[in-house]
Amino acid sequence: MIPRNGASPYANNHINDDLNDIFEYILLDNPSAAASMLDKIMSSLRQLEGFPNSGVKVNESSIKNYHFRMLIIEPYAAFYRIIENKVHVYRILHGSRDYINVLKNNK
Repeated sequence: MIPRNGASPYANNHINDDLNDIFEYILLDNPSAAASMLDKIMSSLRQLEGFPNSGVKVNESSIKNYHFRMLIIEPYAAFYRIIENKVHVYRILHGSRDYINVLKNNK
């Protein structure tokens, strides 16, 4: 389970599940790396508050109308949208996942 250091402004069920999955997967191999990766992800997401356009646009035609952006947090990617000048993070997925299908099914 993810250690709780305070509520995330990005919290939603998918993000919480994604972060738990990332933490638990890495924890099996390397507990300190699991905490480090979560810190890296959360730090990157906090930077979006000041620089919301720093992620690249996702130009896949099947989801282009949703205006998703992608922030790379190697080996993961955070998928978010900017709505009324606020960042809304939808998913954090490993780079090997078929993110287009995941995003299509979780809009």
